[in-house]
Amino acid sequence: MKYNSQTNPPSNFQHFMGVAPNQFSSNIKGQTLNSQQQNQHDQSRVSQMPVSKIEEVNYQQSHEVNHSHIDLQQHSSKAQHYHPLTMPCNWDLARKHAQSRRTALEKKKDFNKTTNVETCPCCGFEVERDEIPYCSNPMALSFLGSGFTLFYNYLKYCIIILFITLVTKQIYNLYTSYEGSYCSHVKKEKIEGHVVELPNCSESLFLRLSLANKLDNREALEHVQILNFINLFIVMLVLIYFRKSQRQIDTTIDEELLTPADYTVCVKNIPLGLGLNYKWELKHMFETCAVISDTNPIVVKKVVLVYDIEEIIEMEKKLDELVERKKDIIKEYNYNFNHPKVLEIDQKIKEFEHKIHQTEKEYEKENKKFAGIAFISFEDENMKNLVLQENQHTQLERMKSYWNKGKLEGLSENDLSWHDQKLFIEQAPEPNEVDWEFIHVKTEEKISKRVKAWIIYLLVESAAFYSIYLISHKVAKYGDEAREEEIKGKLDHNTMLKINILSFIISLSIVLFNKFAVAKIVHYIVDDEKISSKTKFQISFVYKYALALFLNAAIISFLVDIVILKNVEGAGGFLQNESQIFILNAVLPPFIWCVDPWSLCKNIWRWYIVSKGDKALLTQQEANTLMEEPDYLSAKRYSDIMKTMWFTFLYGTAIPLGTVCSAFGILIYYYVDYYNILRRRTVKESISIQLSTEMIEMLEYIIVWSAFGEMIMTYAFFKEISSIDVLLMVIAIIYASLPMEDISEYLFPVVNNEEIKPYDEGCLGFDTDYDRENPVTRHKAIEEWNEKQNMLIDSNHKIHKYYQQQDQFGYNNDAHYGRR
Repeated sequence: MKYNSQTNPPSNFQHFMGVAPNQFSSNIKGQTLNSQQQNQHDQSRVSQMPVSKIEEVNYQQSHEVNHSHIDLQQHSSKAQHYHPLTMPCNWDLARKHAQSRRTALEKKKDFNKTTNVETCPCCGFEVERDEIPYCSNPMALSFLGSGFTLFYNYLKYCIIILFITLVTKQIYNLYTSYEGSYCSHVKKEKIEGHVVELPNCSESLFLRLSLANKLDNREALEHVQILNFINLFIVMLVLIYFRKSQRQIDTTIDEELLTPADYTVCVKNIPLGLGLNYKWELKHMFETCAVISDTNPIVVKKVVLVYDIEEIIEMEKKLDELVERKKDIIKEYNYNFNHPKVLEIDQKIKEFEHKIHQTEKEYEKENKKFAGIAFISFEDENMKNLVLQENQHTQLERMKSYWNKGKLEGLSENDLSWHDQKLFIEQAPEPNEVDWEFIHVKTEEKISKRVKAWIIYLLVESAAFYSIYLISHKVAKYGDEAREEEIKGKLDHNTMLKINILSFIISLSIVLFNKFAVAKIVHYIVDDEKISSKTKFQISFVYKYALALFLNAAIISFLVDIVILKNVEGAGGFLQNESQIFILNAVLPPFIWCVDPWSLCKNIWRWYIVSKGDKALLTQQEANTLMEEPDYLSAKRYSDIMKTMWFTFLYGTAIPLGTVCSAFGILIYYYVDYYNILRRRTVKESISIQLSTEMIEMLEYIIVWSAFGEMIMTYAFFKEISSIDVLLMVIAIIYASLPMEDISEYLFPVVNNEEIKPYDEGCLGFDTDYDRENPVTRHKAIEEWNEKQNMLIDSNHKIHKYYQQQDQFGYNNDAHYGRR
């Protein structure tokens, strides 16, 4: 079958359904394309370039000799080739690497002057950078992608929701509790034949500011129920608008910031073992058959294949073992780096490195270990969107394909397929969002790993849950015994103080355990899931971590104090314990994050290692990592906030003081976290709006938790459930079940006014790209990229020409230049 007709392009089905490799005409073309045809193809591409671009290419070629002496001067450092495994390390180089990885903007350049730009040789980021002012708008972080700005907008809306709750409901709730007198009233109880008068509740400020202090004021309780109803409706509206705000920020940043994902799709389920030039075949296929409803040609600019790199990972582990052996030998021979034994193992390391590079080249040249996944970049974003629109798929199709080993029955003529395998095309994540170590992992292995991860998570969480339960139960029993002693009139002050201190220690332990131990355990579990993208990793982490925090902080106390011991307002009971957790949860996380023990520990360790000089025995790569600030992980921040919001809305009615603590706690957390990301953290990953969208989905459960909390508190105190509580619960469940993102898009549409720019223009400002992140292709791609950048940056005339060219496309001086 042939498919080179221009008048009647055949359907996808005709070209790629069930054709054997030896019958596939494109395969023959791909294997027999000679150099003359390739040159003609290149010339045809050049002929379509803008005149300014052709002039620039001609200028570069004609002046190559004239600038050779400049290039020699500016690239004399190439003689001192950067090597990540060099020992002893160069500490100055490591410090420059750390400077280049700061959360800071590149210095502004005068484009009319020759600018010497110093970059880190290992990562290519500019060393000299301008700090972002602490008082700046989080939109200043847009050069990192939209994910970080969206997080601070998320915090802002959580604070807004909490203050709305304070104004509409909790100020009245607090006031009526404070003015209440139920706890100070005495009740008569008969003890050992004597009638004694005892207060309704233990003497405590927490109880005085809680729902317990107005149990005899049914009118105030009914008003709180009505206010809660009104408040939740306002919060629902705010949440819908919140979604619009997040989309608006993402769109604004997307309009300003061009990234590889703007031009790229991810293609999955590509048939394996065909022995073809996959890059050429995919390029030809997408240019001729991916879009059949549009007459404009589709132009593919780049195809990056994904490989199974397990073998390379194992080789790198063996290389690490050789490096460790080298360190031992250096120590053995009194730090003599030129000892014959050291030089001998140096040679082995070089040979093994060469072997790894050769393996990578073989992978790319021979398509060895191709994983059936590819990233395909197009000439502009419109072409990418057309491909996505015309090649949609359902989750059911993916499941059927999985069960049939990639095949899919009942394909239509409009399905883009290859050997009965429908190609699943989706929006590509950013290059540094892809986890290249795990993206190749087969579906069956991912399923087994995730089932195993959930089993381990449930076992660990059950053990932690049970341990906290036993401790809480013990403290609660002490409280019960104290209550009995109090009734008998035998309770002394010291015993009561001991119970309160013990209760506080338990609350503190739960908060600290959640903050440090649980995070490590969940991180280890999620790491083993082999998730293909960092955004998906973060989503999985947040779900597990936030749930664990919430269970440990909120549900255990509910089960122990209310369900089992029925100690709601007594000493060491539910209201006292949860009030303490509210205060600790508001104070400790911002305080710990402000002190930042992680940075302190790293600073001390860094000082100790640097003081050892050459005896530190670090490779250059290890020294670079040591000099960096600790990594920033968005998932931990989202989890902390999520737990606080759930906790606050679950018990907010019973403990209105908790809403005050949470509102000011998150407000402080906002400023501390913003300072840390600007001054004390290294950001190494790009986070998409998908994480923020998932977090809003989780945040919306505050409506359900509020309705549920109102219901259980009413039952705990009055052993009844009111009709308004039932109505609120039904509304909350319906709200949680509705497609709120679609509703928000319908009510508050956001228009993307991004100017369409050709790939050749946009790629000049890319911070990274798929081939530069792919472990198999990165060495070659980075070298090519550096050469390309040198041609554009080294010569003053070329810089000027480059910006003239930008001017012709109408976006001069719009901050697109250089690394983002």
